[in-house]
Amino acid sequence: MRTEPDPPGTSGAFRLKSRTGLPSAWVAPEAPDGAVPVGPDTPIDEAEFVALDVETNGSTPFWIIEIGAERFAMQGSLSLFDTLVDCRAPINSFARRRHRIDRAMLEGAPSFHDARRAFLRFAHGAPLVEHSHDAFDTYLIGRGLDPPLDALIFDTSTLARLVLDLPAGQTPGLAKVVEALEVEVSPVHAALSDAQATAAVFRELVRRGRERYGWERLGDLLAVQDRKVVDRSAIQLPRRRRRS
Repeated sequence: MRTEPDPPGTSGAFRLKSRTGLPSAWVAPEAPDGAVPVGPDTPIDEAEFVALDVETNGSTPFWIIEIGAERFAMQGSLSLFDTLVDCRAPINSFARRRHRIDRAMLEGAPSFHDARRAFLRFAHGAPLVEHSHDAFDTYLIGRGLDPPLDALIFDTSTLARLVLDLPAGQTPGLAKVVEALEVEVSPVHAALSDAQATAAVFRELVRRGRERYGWERLGDLLAVQDRKVVDRSAIQLPRRRRRS
């Protein structure tokens, strides 16, 4: 496999690898610029959000093999992020049929360390949005980070349960919510398309929630989040053995 040299002036840069046609741009290693902090008092219309979705190899401890994200505001999409990730682990056959990613597609993709670094730069300063009642996607992104992932996190499945009057405890799938809201997107178990669907669903749920509940600030959304406390000890990364 041919390795291209780093672009001039970007020693240590790495390249993302998209399967959706986005340019496989170089990412420089510098830290992101400062961003205006957001918090519970931030008006929803003044915030930028990042919807994300990940695909994994399907086997414990669930290595990420694709990260997709859309940075957006209530007015619409701002930018996209999409990369495959070379996890250097086998891909479960069920997962492969579901997301259609095989080992050969991961050749030339960045490592998880580099892909996550690029994603965190893309998402810098923005609350995260996922369609995951147990915060699985953000858990996998933040697993092993020191300091831990520090961002407001919103779950569209929780918002959908409230806005669509679904029974308590029911966890609606993303495709079901898209259909119920009549949002013109098509989630297809690819990280970027599912992230775009999550962003569209979030905007529509917030619009309806504003009319019904008067949501105006991020704190209004945080107040209705009902996230499960999940035992993740079975999917934590194995500890490295110390050399004697």
